[in-house]
Amino acid sequence: MLTFRLVLLSLAALLAIAFGIRYLLAKAFMPYHAVVAGKAWTELPAGLQTIILGMLRIVGGGLATYGVALLWLLLPLSRHETWAASAVLTLTLTAVVPTLCVTISLRRFEPAARTPIVPAALVLGLAVIGAGTAFLG
Repeated sequence: MLTFRLVLLSLAALLAIAFGIRYLLAKAFMPYHAVVAGKAWTELPAGLQTIILGMLRIVGGGLATYGVALLWLLLPLSRHETWAASAVLTLTLTAVVPTLCVTISLRRFEPAARTPIVPAALVLGLAVIGAGTAFLG
């Protein structure tokens, strides 16, 4: 059960880090943002582009930080320290749930926008199941 838990949490962490890096390195908003905005990146004023890039960097930094924190928590989890599972759940609820909610709301606003609902839900599921198994024994 321990190996299963650590694999699930490692996958969640790596996915979060990958998305974090993608957002940190973005030079423009994502294609689904253009669909929601109804405008291409080049149609936006420079000031608005600067604001959006700043927000993307904040989101990217948050996702990368979440992923790195999960990786660090693998150490106490591997020693069966259940407090770490509570920490994983707390981090996941505060970092991933809002991310998933935003991706869903953007898709509801513009159904043609291919927002990353599945990856966000996957990270949420992996982390919750992975951390949840720590309480089973």
